[in-house]
Amino acid sequence: MAARPAKALEEQDVIKTYRYLRIGMIGAVVLLAVSIAIERSKVSCWQTSISAYYYTPVRAIFVGTMIAVGLVLIVYKGRRPGEDVCLNFAGMLAPVVAVAPTTDVGKCWSIAPSPLPIRADGSLATWVVTNIHNNFYALLIAGGIGLVVALIISIAANHSLKPLLAKDVRGASLSLAATALVLLLGWWLIRNWGDFYTRAHGFAAVLFFVFLVGAILAEVVAHWKGRDKEEDQGRFRWVYTGVAALMILGAVLIPTTRTFDEHTVFALETYEITFFAFYWSVQTRENWNEKVVRTEEK
Repeated sequence: MAARPAKALEEQDVIKTYRYLRIGMIGAVVLLAVSIAIERSKVSCWQTSISAYYYTPVRAIFVGTMIAVGLVLIVYKGRRPGEDVCLNFAGMLAPVVAVAPTTDVGKCWSIAPSPLPIRADGSLATWVVTNIHNNFYALLIAGGIGLVVALIISIAANHSLKPLLAKDVRGASLSLAATALVLLLGWWLIRNWGDFYTRAHGFAAVLFFVFLVGAILAEVVAHWKGRDKEEDQGRFRWVYTGVAALMILGAVLIPTTRTFDEHTVFALETYEITFFAFYWSVQTRENWNEKVVRTEEK
């Protein structure tokens, strides 16, 4: 008896995958918030930043959340070229934020790390440097392997795709080239930048949020240009514009006013993550019932 052919991927399967990716990222953020809340319930203070919870029992959840979020941002295909590029770069930076921890270790621990992350002379403890070295090189090597696999798949697809998809192939080639440059830059930095172990986290975190805002701005521009024809376009247009404006305003006012004193970074990170999560949720609602357009139908 002939084997039954595998069930073809249906349109609804594609839509569900998009939905699950989007919902999964919100779930990861909620997981991190719950872990921080549990740690907070055991002490009478907050760490100076969300990143500083790396040095508390939250560490595994913090690192896992950032890597999961990074993977989702990279895998998720943005609907605009600008949005997709920004999400991809934010996704590549998220694991760096996780594995190259902040040097502002804070003092609010339910269990103090031992030995302490920072020595008396201000240098990083050996265990912190060793963690960064192992984890960052793992990211570079795994990223390089993934790049080679993606290149092979792209070459194979290029020989089998119709001319109609030539534009998509060119886009994929540019994406692979950009990824290769990022990996080479990361390799060069850890080998040649003397302050990599102490400053990589700060630069990666700032750029991570910059690219998240960039993704929102790409969506704002598209909506204001009228590229989307949904009935609720006007409402979503204003929501996205407001979120982008508030995120930029917060990024300026919170650090300069230092209203939250030693918890300024914590307040800023919480503020930006909350607004991006809100944007992500609204965009999920907007695209919940979107249709899948076949390439040959375009």
